[in-house]
Amino acid sequence: MIAGRLNEPIKIFHPTVNYNEFGEANEEYKEVYTTRAKVDHNSGTRTVENNEIVFDYTKTFNVRSYVPVCNADRIEWQGKMYRILTTQQRREYNDIMITAELLNE
Repeated sequence: MIAGRLNEPIKIFHPTVNYNEFGEANEEYKEVYTTRAKVDHNSGTRTVENNEIVFDYTKTFNVRSYVPVCNADRIEWQGKMYRILTTQQRREYNDIMITAELLNE
């Protein structure tokens, strides 16, 4: 059983398109699901690009197989937003393995 390993609360945000009074399309992210996940740290570096510090951190989130997640979604964990790079359905473990990178603010 892996239920004890899913100990980190995460929020999943899905993109929605809103149009303003001028007809411009604005993409906003709205929270659609809250669940628990197992979080693993893959890699992380701090680089300087164009005189700006960029944090290149990659995490792996393991969630249950019934969680509605796709590659366009975002994940919030410990107050930071992560962009989903890949999702992999693993039937033998009955979970979804999500690889995500930290968004620079």
